[in-house]
Amino acid sequence: MLVVRRSAQVLIGVLLVCLFHQSDALYGASSSVVQLTQSNFKSKVINSNGVVLVEFFAPWCGHCQALTPIWEKAATVLKGVATVAALDADAYKSLVQEYGIKGFPTIKVFVPGKPPVDYQGARDVKPIAEFALQQVKSLLKDRLNGKATGGSSEKSEPLASVELNSRNFDELVLKSKEIWIVEFFAPWCGHCKKLAPEWKKAANKLKGQVKLGHVDCDVEKSLMSRFSVQGFPTILVFGADKDRPFPYEGARSASAIESFALDQLEANVSPPEVTELTGPDVLEEKCGSAAICFVSFLPDILDSKAEGRNKYLEMFLSVAETFKRSPYRQVYNLILMVCVFFLVEVSCWLVCSSD
Repeated sequence: MLVVRRSAQVLIGVLLVCLFHQSDALYGASSSVVQLTQSNFKSKVINSNGVVLVEFFAPWCGHCQALTPIWEKAATVLKGVATVAALDADAYKSLVQEYGIKGFPTIKVFVPGKPPVDYQGARDVKPIAEFALQQVKSLLKDRLNGKATGGSSEKSEPLASVELNSRNFDELVLKSKEIWIVEFFAPWCGHCKKLAPEWKKAANKLKGQVKLGHVDCDVEKSLMSRFSVQGFPTILVFGADKDRPFPYEGARSASAIESFALDQLEANVSPPEVTELTGPDVLEEKCGSAAICFVSFLPDILDSKAEGRNKYLEMFLSVAETFKRSPYRQVYNLILMVCVFFLVEVSCWLVCSSD
């Protein structure tokens, strides 16, 4: 009898949870809007052969509730032309994080072979349908020109520009020894939209040399206030003195941003150093991220004496100074048995690729 009662309690609990979840859902089972989940997102969206409009919503969001009848009508109008879908952000938070959703509702448009784009037009049936039709026409044009081949099973590569917020800004930027150039933007800002493709190009070109980041000031108002941002886009440079960032006031083109960043890198590059290689951990630390690492095997200090050793070090520093703007690391290793056995009197250079 006890088992029956407990089973009944569990069943009632499950039913209550289901009923509660359904009462929170904005789209019913008979809706024309395709309801997305973690398990069907790839097949319905990523691998789709057509245009898919996805609303990321939260059931408690008033703006989402207001959009619901409009989204339902858009799904009916676009039936057979484009797919209109919705995803419950409360239920599938990993997808929300994956696509960088910051507020609700967010509408993203997925076109085969292209990265998703945000719909930022009016939240009414006609502009939504017209925007979808533009995407369909663009897709057809690409296919006629042989540029599109159907569904895309791969996501676009993430931007090289780092998404910064109040939780990671200090750790990534202020505590870093690297140069950071940070764009403070607002999603609705026309100048920011115009800068976006140039910023992306510059970030990809500078990857591995200078860090580029971006802050959404509609979401991160505390960072906006902290750095006295008063207009958009504002670009701040965090160089050697992280407490005193200064504005970038050059042209808003990828080439200009890249040229400026490389000038800053040259001006702030660290002085060369020669490190004694004492074990594999040091080798990994100094050479692990380098495209090329030069390792020099020196004679035993008993043979060359301190004076000879210092001459070698001076030579290495001179070479390091010449190549300090390249991704090289200079290390030297003291190998007594090898140096004595081979009677090494000059430095022996090994070029080690760490791809």
